[in-house]
Formats: sequence, structure tokens, C-alpha cells
Amino acid sequence: MDIERFVNDATDNINLKIKEVISKSGYPYQEILTDTLHIFDKRWDAALEICGVRALKGSKDVAEGVAVVTGLITQAIFVLDDVIDKTDRREGRTAAWAKYGINSTLIAIHSLLNLSLEELIRIGGDKNVMYSALKSLDALLVGEYRDIKRNRRDVLTKDEYWKLCSEKAGEITKMFMSIASNFTNATEEERYTVTACSELVGVLSQVLDDLLDLEDDIREGKTSLPVILLKEKKGSVDEEAIWDDLREFGVLADIKDSIKIMTDEGINLTYKLDDNYYTRLLRDVFVLWDKFCSILLKRDDVEDLFKLLGENGIERSFKVMFIDLKQDMSDDEVNIVFDSLIKKNLNKLR
Repeated sequence: MDIERFVNDATDNINLKIKEVISKSGYPYQEILTDTLHIFDKRWDAALEICGVRALKGSKDVAEGVAVVTGLITQAIFVLDDVIDKTDRREGRTAAWAKYGINSTLIAIHSLLNLSLEELIRIGGDKNVMYSALKSLDALLVGEYRDIKRNRRDVLTKDEYWKLCSEKAGEITKMFMSIASNFTNATEEERYTVTACSELVGVLSQVLDDLLDLEDDIREGKTSLPVILLKEKKGSVDEEAIWDDLREFGVLADIKDSIKIMTDEGINLTYKLDDNYYTRLLRDVFVLWDKFCSILLKRDDVEDLFKLLGENGIERSFKVMFIDLKQDMSDDEVNIVFDSLIKKNLNKLR
């Protein structure tokens, strides 16, 4: 499956459509709204949503129409997340609040959500669809709030961590499919299956993001899965020796096993859907995620690789995972990809 071409097409098409929606809005702060289009270099969110709709045998027009709705929501949520975290960089670019100020950015966030609901009505969303979308947004905002209140050192437990992953990151991707599935003729079981796949992608993304941001999160007093597991096994967390401890106490191996359980679940779910190009594409997402993490987390230079992969966010990891890696690669071939990344960036590691 050509994931790169699929994602590139989704990026170009959905960004163009969202830009048209923003340009017609008449808001005096359109510059901010347009700037948020480039939160990510590639629209992985749109690609996932389109793949899910097409897996449910929805049409291309329906898939892209709903992707505009969910894309606007994604922009709003990630811009809000940057405001909450006071993150001044997003995927190598200046965050909206750092560029335009918090007050103007908050207004823009509301406008993006308003535009998403207007688009939902325009493409034929009825009362039940609107209610479903608002319910999903409520759940997502509750997850954001709980993250603010509970994500602190020695406060968040392991069980709460997984719950928070589902409520926050999982709810974002789950929301895509929850809204989108209403525009297909799929059965309830098919809708549940695709929505569950999408939620898994969100949770997996959160676990990966926590590894990429590990040192920053520790300095900021946040809690993530590596910190929780290490505290359980060692009794303390030493920032200076964090990666050595994660290896020595088997935390990386435990995280690898957790990821394996989730990717296997995702793969199994795809077999409950009709066998077509899009269900196979969705299956490849889980196959490549497992391949990427299972080998990366066993490497001796895992700290250096996460430093390189996370220097501008999660997008570089997605590029390696879904574009540089191929489904039929052996472990040795995957290691060659990681070796090449290290070799090309030696100066950054010195």
C-alpha cells in the first residue's frame, strides 16, 4: 500500500478545502486561522478519517467533506493544547499563541469550532449527527481538563494514565470516526470496529509522544507511562539516568509489550471489515507501528533516536514509520533505516 501518496493527497485536498472555508468566513483574523492549517506538514488526521470512511464503503466526496469538519476541529484542539502547555513550537513552527498572542488565538479557536459545525450542517448533518459531534467534543474537553488537573508527578496512577490516554488522545481520533461513520450505510458493528481502530491510533500516538517528550515532561513535572512504570520498579526517577534506568528495569520492554497488544488488537479489528484497499491500508498502519516500536525500543541508542525523532514533535516519527519503513522489511532492514537516521544527524548528537 502506498501510504505516502495517500497521505499526500489527503493533505493537499483537505488543506485546500479548509482554506476555502476559512477564506469565506469573513473573520478579521483569517490570518491566524489560515496559519493553523500548517500545524502539521502532513494531514495524518485527514488521511486516517478518509481511510476509515472509505473502509466503510463511503464515497470519496463524503470522506473528504467530513475530513474538512474533523480537520477544523483538529486544528482547534491542537492550537488549544499549545496554549494550555505554553508550547511555543509545534512541529518546528511557531505556535499560534506565541505568534499572535493568547487572546487572539483563543478567539480563533472558537471560530474554528464554529466553522466545523457550520460545515457539518452544510454537508447534511442532521440533529442526531450534530448531537453526536457535540457529545464527542464535550468528552474531548473533559479529557483535556482532567489532563490539566491530574497529569502531575506522583498524582497520576497507571490505570488513570491509560484512562486519560483514551479520554484525550484516543477521543480525538475516535471523534473522527464517530462523526464520519454517521455519513455511511455501515452497520453498527462496522462503525464500532472502525471507531475502535481509530481510538487505538490515538492512544498509540500518546504513548509515542510521551517517549519523544520524556525529558521535557520530567522537567515540567508531568507524568507519563515511562515515569509511572519506572517509579513502580525502581521507586524513584533520576532524570540524569532516565534512559539507562528504563532499559535496566525493563520499562522499555514493558512499553513495547503494551504497544504490541494494541497493534495486534488493531490488526484483528481490521479483519472484521470487508477486505478492500482501505481496510488493508488501515491494517498496515498497525503493522508498521508495531515494526517501528518493537525494533526501536530494543536498540542501545534508543535515547539518541528519540531525541532525533522528537526534535520538532511527532511528525518525523510518522514519516519514518509510515514512509521510510515498508511492511515486508526484515528487522535488519528496519535497523538500517534507524542507522541511517543516526548517521545523517551525528552533528546534532554531539
